[in-house]
Amino acid sequence: MFHDVVEASPEAATGDFKPVPESRESEVWDLADLTLQCGRKGDALKLALGWVYYGSAGYGQKIEDALDIANHLSTLICAEPDLVPVGPHPVPCLQVCFYFAPGGILSTVERNTAMTKAIAARLVGCGFMTDYAPGEHGSFLRVVVNISTKRQTVERMVREILRLGMECSEASATPGILRTQRADSIPKASTRPTEPKSCTE
Repeated sequence: MFHDVVEASPEAATGDFKPVPESRESEVWDLADLTLQCGRKGDALKLALGWVYYGSAGYGQKIEDALDIANHLSTLICAEPDLVPVGPHPVPCLQVCFYFAPGGILSTVERNTAMTKAIAARLVGCGFMTDYAPGEHGSFLRVVVNISTKRQTVERMVREILRLGMECSEASATPGILRTQRADSIPKASTRPTEPKSCTE
């Protein structure tokens, strides 16, 4: 879930990558490596115990509730002109993927990736740990909802992503550096859904 932060400074959005100081590189964020219960066997045990505790109906309802939160997040993303969703809406699982792209216009693979890494790194200071993954237009933000995620949490996260994204954009050495690709040059599958059903149902 956690990636190298060397390229995740605000300057990364401009392509001027700078190493993170050694004091930050030595910090341990992934506490999973320090726990005995981290692993497939531990996960299977926790799943079994949770199933026994909540029962099939209770566990099923929690999954349905989590899917509702994931779709709420997807709806928020569709409604924001500076966010570009990746994948269908409603979402088929608890994973919601998207790009930050001012005006809904994706830039180059390198700059999209730099922007995503910069936002993901700075979200830690806001209390959020998000993942990212490679895509056709560079790395995109990948948010995984669980049965404990609240609507208020994803709403605040979207606000923080928009704020941090704009800060990274303003930090660019060249104005408009993230608006270099014309909207009509981006494949339809990678642009914001235009049908009402995509973002309202």
